[in-house]
Amino acid sequence: MKYFSRFTVLALTGCLAIASCTPAERSYDQSSSEASDSVIDASTKAKVNTAEVDMDGREKSFILSSYSHSLYMVDLAAITAQSKNSELRKFGDQLGTSYQVIVSSVEKMAKSEGLLMQRKLSEAQQKELSALKELSSPTLDQQSLQKINQMLATFTTVFKEGSHLKNVELKNFADASLPKVQQQQAMAAKLIAASTDSGTQSTRPGEVSTGN
Repeated sequence: MKYFSRFTVLALTGCLAIASCTPAERSYDQSSSEASDSVIDASTKAKVNTAEVDMDGREKSFILSSYSHSLYMVDLAAITAQSKNSELRKFGDQLGTSYQVIVSSVEKMAKSEGLLMQRKLSEAQQKELSALKELSSPTLDQQSLQKINQMLATFTTVFKEGSHLKNVELKNFADASLPKVQQQQAMAAKLIAASTDSGTQSTRPGEVSTGN
């Protein structure tokens, strides 16, 4: 009987100890969880405070890529004004106008997302454009057409990927822009073919890097 009583007392004591510790442990776990959640919430709130619509990485990448490439294309198109080829100059004017519109549109969309864009090219882009400015026809024609064709291929990829974005505004923008780029690709291909047929294509490829 004494053994049973002692066992009962020990068991009750153990239960009371467990009961008294459990809330504390639960409180610690809960406070730790709440601390982690508060950090996440703070980051989320910071995004919300700087953007009307929360963007994922793909959406931000789309905006940055579209903007950077469009800025480059505007300057590249302006350089074709130095060409002696009237068709290339005309095409350059069309590209310049088209991508100025894209630059303005992307700036507007970026602003609505809380992103402030800077109209500044990278050092690599500036270096490429500076090298192009030193050329004259027919080398200028070849090099500028090669670069325009490469950039249009890049835009095709960017806008095709943009057509799958969840953000409706960005998706619609990509869908509307893609057909225009494809028309520009067809025109670029026509000019390249004409340049080759007329024998005006330069035999000095590589004067300007085609890497962007």
